[in-house]
Amino acid sequence: MEQKSSSTGFQKFSWAFGGLAENLSMNVIPSLVYNIFQIGMGISPFVIGVAMSASKFIEGFSDTYFGNLSDNTRSKYGRRRPWIFVGAILLSLVFIAVWFTPRQVNDMQIMGMALSGKFLQSAYFIGIISIFYIVLAIWQMPFSALGLEMETDYTQRTKLQTYKLIFSYVIGVAIGSLYLITQMKEVWGGDEVVGARHVGVIVGIIILFAGIVPALFCREHPNAEIQKQEKVPFWPSLIETFKSKPFILLMMSIFFIFVALFFMLPLLQYISMYHVCTDGIHTVLDWSYKDPLVFSIKEKFLTHKELAGYLGFYTAVLQPTTQIITVIFVNRFAGYFDKRTILISGATVTILGYVSSWFLFTPTAHVLGVLPPVIINIGLAACWPLIGSFTADICDYDELKTGARREGMYSAVCGFLIKLAIALVTIIASAVLIWVGIDGANPVISADKIMDIRIMYVVIPTIAMLGTIFFIWKYPLTKAKVFEIQEQLAVKRQSK
Repeated sequence: MEQKSSSTGFQKFSWAFGGLAENLSMNVIPSLVYNIFQIGMGISPFVIGVAMSASKFIEGFSDTYFGNLSDNTRSKYGRRRPWIFVGAILLSLVFIAVWFTPRQVNDMQIMGMALSGKFLQSAYFIGIISIFYIVLAIWQMPFSALGLEMETDYTQRTKLQTYKLIFSYVIGVAIGSLYLITQMKEVWGGDEVVGARHVGVIVGIIILFAGIVPALFCREHPNAEIQKQEKVPFWPSLIETFKSKPFILLMMSIFFIFVALFFMLPLLQYISMYHVCTDGIHTVLDWSYKDPLVFSIKEKFLTHKELAGYLGFYTAVLQPTTQIITVIFVNRFAGYFDKRTILISGATVTILGYVSSWFLFTPTAHVLGVLPPVIINIGLAACWPLIGSFTADICDYDELKTGARREGMYSAVCGFLIKLAIALVTIIASAVLIWVGIDGANPVISADKIMDIRIMYVVIPTIAMLGTIFFIWKYPLTKAKVFEIQEQLAVKRQSK
């Protein structure tokens, strides 16, 4: 049952362009949080873990609230676009404020209580991170819901998500390079904290521009049934969402993907900085902001932190390139294969990437340390576009069952469960870092503890990705089943 695309090419481009804002707002802070706030400022990794995990719980509840609010909004500009516009402005401002966490705070007396500067610094950090993830929900939930309802065709839904990922991966080059950029001696004296503040302002402006574009140029399809649809109260909508068996199976699959990814992210930074990288003379591909298109191979003395920055830069260049190639293949073959087959294939490649890290993370050939993250993200690149595409199919299943279109609530609950996974594994990963003795600025880590971290980096994500494969194998909405549901919906709408 082939259908025509239900949105123009420019509308697809405009929504996909929002992927720049989504990727930057979701990944810049996690990618730099330990490097800047723990190693640079000396904030305890436990405080960072508490901030990142607590904010995810807050964001999860915010997702469900704003997702339901988006579903129930009725305005001449649509259900989604007003929230996307306002959310982009707030998101940009709070993102910038995160990087201005005070470096040093004097002890203070507040309401008769003596508070240490360290406590006040930690309180600011936890508070601003929590606010950031609330405003992220204001923007992201309507943005995601808009993407779910823009296309009705089984294959076009996957293709729309791949377009967004191409923009996300392009900006991923910048994200992976940010730690190296924050250390540029000729610009801000090599002080990564000062560099991070300048970078934060620039990234915040990009988030504002890219985040507003979908609100300005996308058009929500005028659907008389949706306009007449009764508003669904929050709790009944939430309960009905959790009754969907296909949705629960999908969420379990995604949960294990995020367990694999976010438990490992903090560990990867320390493996790179304290196992793969060493102080000394190293041959690197050098680059200067004064001549950004010219690269040269040089031997120079580098600290282990600087070398880790170079590896992050290499990864940032190679990883998005391979991811873009992957999503192009997914886009090309989306019409030939069931989505479950594609996701299982991606999960298998991800497992191979984690296992390869045991052999390729080696100080004798530091450049090989680029390969495992690249292989892992090739596999994940085959998984990411399918999350939104699967969810759009589930919304059809839900409409047939309940008679309501609830893309906002499904986006919200999906986001909540993902963030719950991130919160749990982040706090556990932070506790692991404390256990191995990482605390304070520029910590020293023993060889035995690094070995423990490397073992966890291989074993835990491998088990998690096997869980993903198991649950998606049980997922019932095959390509044929979705076509059948859409045919039944067409008949039902005609009868009305």
